[in-house]
Amino acid sequence: VNKEHRATAVLENYEEGERYADHGFRRFLRTRPPEVMPAINSFFSSDSNK
Repeated sequence: VNKEHRATAVLENYEEGERYADHGFRRFLRTRPPEVMPAINSFFSSDSNK
């Protein structure tokens, strides 16, 4: 998107944007918690360590 087309409501590459939004990897990540290292996070945040 260049400066001239930023104000347009509909982009010319709508199909490419839809493919990006509905990509299989992005769909997979939507179901995952936003953690970088889940094992370490759960180790330090679990109540059994107290």
